[in-house]
Amino acid sequence: MRSSVTDRAMVWSILGSLTLGIGAAFGQNVPPPQSTAAAALAPAASRQSFRRVTEDAATLAGGLSVQLNKTFHREGEPLVFTVDIPREGYLNVLSVGPDDLPTVLFPNQHHPDNRVAAGPFTIPTAQMKFDLKATPPYGVTLVTAFLSKEPLDFYQNGTGERDEQGAMQEPFARLSAASRSQLRQLAAKSFAALPRAAPLLGGMAYGMVCASSGPCDAASTPGAPTEFEDKLTPGILLEDEVSLPKGIRPRAVYDKGIRLTKVSEGFVPRLYNDAARYCSIAYGHLVKKAPCDGKEPPEFRRGLGEPRGESLLVQDLRRAQLAVMGMVTTALSDGQYAALCDFTYNVGASKLQKSTLLKAVNAGEHERVPFQLRRWIKANGMEHAGLKTRREREIQLYFEGLPIPRVQPADEDLSVIDIRTGE
Repeated sequence: MRSSVTDRAMVWSILGSLTLGIGAAFGQNVPPPQSTAAAALAPAASRQSFRRVTEDAATLAGGLSVQLNKTFHREGEPLVFTVDIPREGYLNVLSVGPDDLPTVLFPNQHHPDNRVAAGPFTIPTAQMKFDLKATPPYGVTLVTAFLSKEPLDFYQNGTGERDEQGAMQEPFARLSAASRSQLRQLAAKSFAALPRAAPLLGGMAYGMVCASSGPCDAASTPGAPTEFEDKLTPGILLEDEVSLPKGIRPRAVYDKGIRLTKVSEGFVPRLYNDAARYCSIAYGHLVKKAPCDGKEPPEFRRGLGEPRGESLLVQDLRRAQLAVMGMVTTALSDGQYAALCDFTYNVGASKLQKSTLLKAVNAGEHERVPFQLRRWIKANGMEHAGLKTRREREIQLYFEGLPIPRVQPADEDLSVIDIRTGE
């Protein structure tokens, strides 16, 4: 005899909070979030938001396509999402709402087996016995999917009520801190490895929930205007014109390079003012060298979906590609080229042109590259953890599939450089 829970359609919000969604739908207790006091005492890495961790992991791992049935959902509208599975493996799907509560959507209590075959995988299916509907809180939610080669189960390893044998009893679990750490590690390994050796694939989609009436776009969703004021506008978009060779056809940046720039810049679907008080959107796309004032193009005022944000990023990267192709005189692998394009996008073509890094690359002295990249970690006189991480990822990409040089060359200049001033 089936339980009363499976007799009815289970309503849960993929784009809502765990407490309002799962707790309300199933009448079960939901583990409270970590207290503010405990969070303040946690290491910096563990205090990083679940949203940022899962977003970064999905971008770094790459290789999965995730689609929602539509981007903007009014309260009460049905939600369906599809993951294109390129190879068999173990699938985990997460959502993180505006409240930063990370929910494991799949596997779950009614579909605990997360081994999947290649092909489209849609949630929910008729066999899952539940519906997904948009409910508050309103705002942007991230949906991420991860496919691993080895068994990986964020549901059974999640946070929630368990039976005496330790089996998860919640219909859906919350992502645990241990699983978050595991996800970060697997994504980092996947980015550093050659594609065929990557232990994890990842993908993501952004959705927005708005009220049942009124405007329904990114501009109307809640969000503090100061939320993104520490973001740095890419140097390539700030510098004065630098002379580049004419007639160069830009070499494409391959997928892993695009992912590096994406994860470094971070996606913002609506207009914001960056650290320089310049109006920006998406992956650091510069709208104008002035604060946002409501006079921006209508497309930007409404807000952008991630695919449009990526197209702007590809467009903005073109100048960095031309700079690298025009200034580098030695042959580059796909990884080396992509790493230098990301670096140039970050600091600007004029900074690359005058850099010791460029001299080392053109001399074929690749053993110097890690030490030169690690110099560029200041912005406006302050060292930035984000720049340090970006440089290390560029190094991983530059030496993709090869050992990274560890021995410092004699007399190498290691003085720290500000990306806004250069050498």
